[in-house]
Amino acid sequence: MALSKLPSSQFATLKLLRIDEYKVPFYQRVIINVPLPADISLQPGATIKAHTRVRIKQWRVNFSVRDARIYGFLHGPHLQASKPATLDIGEAQATFAQHYRHWLDKNLGDYHLYGIYKALLSADRSAIPEQHKQLFRDTGTIHLLAISGLHIALLYGFCFYAIKLALWALGRCFTSVFRQAQSINGLVALSALCLCALFVLLCQLPISAQRAWLMLALFVALYFSRLHYRLGPSLLLALTLVLVINPFALLDVGMWFSFSAVAVIFVALRLSAGRHWLVRYLWVQMSLCVGLAPLSLLVFGGFSWSAALFNLLFVPLVSFILLPLLIISALSGFAPWLMAGLELFDTYAGAGIAYLLPLSSQFWLPGSQFPGTQLPEVIVLACYLAIIAVLLLRTWWPALYTLVLLSTFILIERVRAPSWQLDVLDVGHGLSIVLRRGEHALVYDLGASYFGQYSIVDNTLLPFIQSENLSPELTLISHWDNDHAGGLKFWRSAGYGSTLVRFHPGGMRTCSQQAFNWHGLELTPLWPKYVGSNDNSNSCVLLISDGKHRVLLTGDIGIKEEAQLVALNALPKVDVLVSPHHGSRTSSSLAFVNALKPSEVIHSSGARTNWQMPHPKVLARYQTVGARQWQTKTQGGIRVQFYRDKIQVEAAKEQKNYWFITD
Repeated sequence: MALSKLPSSQFATLKLLRIDEYKVPFYQRVIINVPLPADISLQPGATIKAHTRVRIKQWRVNFSVRDARIYGFLHGPHLQASKPATLDIGEAQATFAQHYRHWLDKNLGDYHLYGIYKALLSADRSAIPEQHKQLFRDTGTIHLLAISGLHIALLYGFCFYAIKLALWALGRCFTSVFRQAQSINGLVALSALCLCALFVLLCQLPISAQRAWLMLALFVALYFSRLHYRLGPSLLLALTLVLVINPFALLDVGMWFSFSAVAVIFVALRLSAGRHWLVRYLWVQMSLCVGLAPLSLLVFGGFSWSAALFNLLFVPLVSFILLPLLIISALSGFAPWLMAGLELFDTYAGAGIAYLLPLSSQFWLPGSQFPGTQLPEVIVLACYLAIIAVLLLRTWWPALYTLVLLSTFILIERVRAPSWQLDVLDVGHGLSIVLRRGEHALVYDLGASYFGQYSIVDNTLLPFIQSENLSPELTLISHWDNDHAGGLKFWRSAGYGSTLVRFHPGGMRTCSQQAFNWHGLELTPLWPKYVGSNDNSNSCVLLISDGKHRVLLTGDIGIKEEAQLVALNALPKVDVLVSPHHGSRTSSSLAFVNALKPSEVIHSSGARTNWQMPHPKVLARYQTVGARQWQTKTQGGIRVQFYRDKIQVEAAKEQKNYWFITD
């Protein structure tokens, strides 16, 4: 169970045990979020019985960013509950894993780098500040925070030699007990594997730890089988075993990074055979930096150019100092004499991280620095096939062929690129639109924030902008309802507060009515001409035109404002319309629809809300003028690309269509 404290309420994240008469099997993990009053105190392990409405969590799907449905699919079903009508809290009976995490909190909670220590000992990264996570990502060392092969291998080695040391001590006292060294080694290896398995259970079975333990068990079994084996085929066998157990592991990005990293290390060691160990270590780190760069570009939209340098320092630091210190401290019950060493490490490491934090972004190279900023899977595959061909054939010709093919592909893509593009993001109930012209971006509305902690800006908008390698220059807030402007605080924290000045000079709440040209596009605010009685009526209506195609963004204006715009004869025929007020029945009047006669209409609304948006009558009105209609709640983010002679509209869920996932 996890709690998110909020000003007047809290969300409890629980494991579902029973719903109505259905009892969830012990092997199935179903997560449910339940809103509770803030004054209720819950202890880890508490059981909650509630009468509430339950619905399946609707994952948002957008272009260019990782599909959240994959996370939900891999980590079990996620449900959401409404405010309970009745509530009964049972006695807390925390699991051993919960006791373990509470024990870590109690003993490590006062340290500066407590979140990192807890992540290394329990796989729980929730206590790591976001700025620290960003630093580790930018320096290419984020893998050190996951319970992966490095950690499991280190723990296995520590357990193996600790058990052998204990047996050696016993053997000195009882020499007749242990005579078969090989069988003793096998028993020790099995015992160490079991201890590693217990650790994975304590960490609550994270996918990366399961995969690492499985690979370790396979290699240990091969070693003690006395069969002749090589690392290459063994790695393929491990991959096969992982996929046999769970074929959907192919969807896990971590698996690709994990196996790719092991393959790169294997190749680097083969190529540097016979050299000094320090040279081999440097060669491995450089190879990892180069070998994982295409995959990082595809997944994260960039890569750390400094990864080799920082891994040279941090891998030994974590492997030979921090992890052993944490493991020994935990096994000793956090003995004071060991905690003194951890405190010393915490002081110096904390100072080092504080020094690096302001420089974090300098260590990350975004994809925008390269021609062809969007790397589809085919390009990444071609890069790795070329590397394999170079290694097998011992010639650079495959790399040169690949370079020519990729250059041609990028040139064709640039020639075929649209003149400009509009993305209506899937943000649930709310609105956030990104207009791009080249690498320049205009943002219309920022979506909602909830309880001052979660925001669409951090969760959706910023990842989209980073993946598309865009540079936001202008921001327009249509009006100040939470579902449109709730992310403003987070947008300013991200450093984009200055982009508001053009449309909201002096911090004015309504948008400036001055038209201007932005990179060849005419931006014309059409409303508000008069101050209305509420925020919705003061929504900024923006007309965008390239001289041939027109787009109208309408905020949350209602029938009254639509009538005034029609009376002012301010509405031209448009190609694309983002419907007013999410398609509410209090908007999109017949006169408004007939004046615009849009070819494409986009309704931005949330699924499974208490409001029926878009309303069937609104859908019918647009249908009468022959408009093609799109809905973010059923189709995900909507992308409109404008060419000189055509408009192309796509939906994210149509592009990311998984037959095994249903909404």
